[in-house]
Amino acid sequence: MKPANFLYAATSGVLLLTVAVGVYFLFQTMSPSADIPSGPRNTVYTLSVEGFEPGQVSTYRIDGVPVVVWRRDFEQKVQSLELLGVEIDGNADLLEKVRTTDQIEIEPDLVLHFEWFVVSPINTGGYGCIVLSDAGDLGGFYDPCQDVHFDLWGRVRSGSTEADLQILPWNISDDASVITVDVGNAPRLD
Repeated sequence: MKPANFLYAATSGVLLLTVAVGVYFLFQTMSPSADIPSGPRNTVYTLSVEGFEPGQVSTYRIDGVPVVVWRRDFEQKVQSLELLGVEIDGNADLLEKVRTTDQIEIEPDLVLHFEWFVVSPINTGGYGCIVLSDAGDLGGFYDPCQDVHFDLWGRVRSGSTEADLQILPWNISDDASVITVDVGNAPRLD
């Protein structure tokens, strides 16, 4: 065998071996490691709210996600509607509706559920601190890490952040004993 042919054959062999090893490690890195769950995560959970009194606030931790469930009392319901610009003063029919129901039709296609409020208490606009419920200047939420005050709808009213609290998708059962909440897109505690 000529020396030039031997060099071609040796170079081709090394090149083929290098490609084979590269492809092997490429496929090895694509397989999940032991710390990655193999299936889809459940993101919809049910919480028992039977026995919740008006004005009661509870914080739950669901799959690493804190969730605040707040059942507003009459004064908080009136205040939350006023924050949305609904005129209540002097409207006896509306006040009676607020007193007896947990939802109100604001516009023909907009029904507002305002007795129950489900929110993630993580201030994503700051350091990721957990906000305090039923606190602050507005009686809504308060972030002591950055001195941020949120209203009853989780909207920023004063402070150094512009990010509102994330309202989580939720449904309540007909008898108001169970709330179903989806934490799939909620901020998580690290």
